[in-house]
Amino acid sequence: MKKPSKKIHDKLFILTEKLLSSTFLKHAYIKFFERATLEEFEMVGINRNDKVIHIGCGALPNTLISLAKNIPANYVGIDRDRESVRIAKKIVERYKIKNVKIEEGDALNYPIQDFDLIIVSFGVEPKEKVFERIRKEAKKNAKIIYRKQWDFMDKIYGRKDFLPNGFKIISYHKRRDFIKSYLLVKE
Repeated sequence: MKKPSKKIHDKLFILTEKLLSSTFLKHAYIKFFERATLEEFEMVGINRNDKVIHIGCGALPNTLISLAKNIPANYVGIDRDRESVRIAKKIVERYKIKNVKIEEGDALNYPIQDFDLIIVSFGVEPKEKVFERIRKEAKKNAKIIYRKQWDFMDKIYGRKDFLPNGFKIISYHKRRDFIKSYLLVKE
């Protein structure tokens, strides 16, 4: 169960992304996180023919834009917030990126079985059910990037953020923005 401080953080983050997306700051935001994103995904080794899904891509799909601009592959971003999806589609269109598709979708029922890499954003809930589904339905050799806050943030949120059962940690990366990314595979 999410603690009130985590719920507030998630809502503020979504609102901030929506607000930034309507200003000239969206380009600065995407550019600011581009280097951190590329460093983070060095541990994955994305190939040209890979199909990548980002669950919880948000209104500013900076991860997908940064990856697509620098690493050829097939990218899909999903979010269950209809307004975020509408905004994200416009931003991807403005960047003229052809290998990114944004769709409204929920991690609990969106088809995931064909993806080689599954990115699960920090704010995606309910995490336990999402990872149970990934464990059951994702390709056997699929790689999963799971983003969580740095461990010291557990005190702020009043709980230790979970690491999913049924997965093996291959590597992890501490980003500059207090997010820790785990590269997981199914056990």
